[in-house]
Amino acid sequence: MLRRPDVFHAAAAGAGVTDQRLYNTHWRERFLGHPDEFPDRYEECSLLREAPNLTRPLLLMHGLADDNVFPLHTLRMSGALLAAGRPHEVLLLPSLGHSDAGTPIAEHLLWYQLRFLQRHLHAEPRPQA
Repeated sequence: MLRRPDVFHAAAAGAGVTDQRLYNTHWRERFLGHPDEFPDRYEECSLLREAPNLTRPLLLMHGLADDNVFPLHTLRMSGALLAAGRPHEVLLLPSLGHSDAGTPIAEHLLWYQLRFLQRHLHAEPRPQA
């Protein structure tokens, strides 16, 4: 969305890693090196610095019980978008972890995303099953 608005006209993003320095798994160091040794690599990967580039509708979603990608990613991204004057929507999910698969909320969340995309892509809504 931030780098290719010519391709993506609207998006719903869930539990996105927006800053590798905040990600809680060690795999990133295999690809980027240690953040103390290569801070420029981590800065280059940060989506926070690209917030002013948002020109298309964006829905950010995050489970507040996510222990893999911390909700701070989405909160900081939203803050960066607000600071850049870029409108967007945020949906925080209090009881959800990293995945909604198999939860009672899963179907409702999919419909929420579908309605968001239909609204912003000016698509005819289909009746909910």
